[in-house]
Amino acid sequence: MSLQATTAALDPTLLGEVSSAIADRIGLHFPEERWPDLARGLRAAGELLGFGSPDGCLRWLGSRALTAGQVETLASCLTVGETYFFRDPASFEALEREILPPLVAQRSEAGRFLRLWSAGCCTGEEAYSLAITCARALPDLPRWNVSILATDINPSFLAKAEAGVYGEWSFRGAPGWLRERFFSPTSGRKLAIDPIARAMVRFGNLNLAEEVYPSIRSGTDGMDVIFCRNVLMYLTPRHQRQVVSALHRCLGEGGYLFVNPAEASPFLFPMFAMETVGGVTLYRKTSQPGRVESGPEPVPPEPPPPPMVVPTAPARPATSARRATPKAAVPPEDPLDLARARAGQGRLEEALAACQNAVAAGRTDPAAHFLYAAICDELGRTEDAIAALGKVLYLDQDFILAHHALGGLYKRLGRRKESRRHLAIALELLSARSHQEVVPGSDGMTCGRIGEAVRAMTGA
Repeated sequence: MSLQATTAALDPTLLGEVSSAIADRIGLHFPEERWPDLARGLRAAGELLGFGSPDGCLRWLGSRALTAGQVETLASCLTVGETYFFRDPASFEALEREILPPLVAQRSEAGRFLRLWSAGCCTGEEAYSLAITCARALPDLPRWNVSILATDINPSFLAKAEAGVYGEWSFRGAPGWLRERFFSPTSGRKLAIDPIARAMVRFGNLNLAEEVYPSIRSGTDGMDVIFCRNVLMYLTPRHQRQVVSALHRCLGEGGYLFVNPAEASPFLFPMFAMETVGGVTLYRKTSQPGRVESGPEPVPPEPPPPPMVVPTAPARPATSARRATPKAAVPPEDPLDLARARAGQGRLEEALAACQNAVAAGRTDPAAHFLYAAICDELGRTEDAIAALGKVLYLDQDFILAHHALGGLYKRLGRRKESRRHLAIALELLSARSHQEVVPGSDGMTCGRIGEAVRAMTGA
């Protein structure tokens, strides 16, 4: 049966309503000329959601709000997983030869960290290509903290990405050295990613259409480089603008955004400076957006805050001709606010020190310890993160996000009993609240959304 016939078999009015609902919730753009693709994806989704007929699924989807689980099911049927290692090699060459060297030179004296994000990572080939590029650019890699966030809305893509095992199709057009240096043979004539490259990447589920980033909690803040390629073209114009604006906020000053050349419309990126680097058009976050022809330069470190001026007594009594004018003291910045600001800039070691200052100053609110835990997790200091979350729960045993975070950390360590216990407590606490209530400290996420994330972690 042709795609046109498939579309005609479905109620066009309902198809239009569902297309609008999908655009609102997922951001995917299905104009009428793409309704055959939508119909095919909905038929597959209907089977997964347990509907015997496509029309039944269509009516159900058009009549109610979608849960996160239903969104993920739809996304798995409506998105295309077509990628491979070092796709668009010019972008990775520009990253390795032009962008990373000055950044590495700057950070060699201050922090030794790099933060990159593969937004819409699909099955992981792009994220691992970023890890391999960083490994090649850093001869002293063990001395660096390289954090690569890889997110996608499709859970089946993420499962394959986390496994890190690939067949020959993922290596089409890849450089000859790739297999030998960064992969090892495994069963079924497959190849497994090198553990060193694998350790740099952290995967997570994220719907780019939801306004929940940038966020320290999800690690989407303070990025040096973001790859968001072959994603924007599938979104509605409204969601394209929304996503680009959010990605701009996720970048640190001087950070770069890579997109597909077909998506590189200057009308979509007015807040960026457009640069040509190694023949590749990129978008850079600067204080002066516009067209820049030159390549990247080292990003200057942020100047320190102005010193506190202490009032001093005048040397002699003031007279009408010359009055003493001592300056008022500048109040010291709240160390917790400073920690959030430094974390947002990707300056994680400084953020950690500011958190320690907040705790040392007698801060007994759990927010300081929770932020400390989040930063430790970003730095790969898992045991320190667990200890800090324990302090959060000592101060507030009903802190939902701490139970959620501990469940995830223990699951990552293979400590399943502790993971299940904390996730169960999180679900119990969430069940006592309205689904629309915002969870404290969650950057605007609701109890319903957090609950769905917890249930996904437990397999419930």
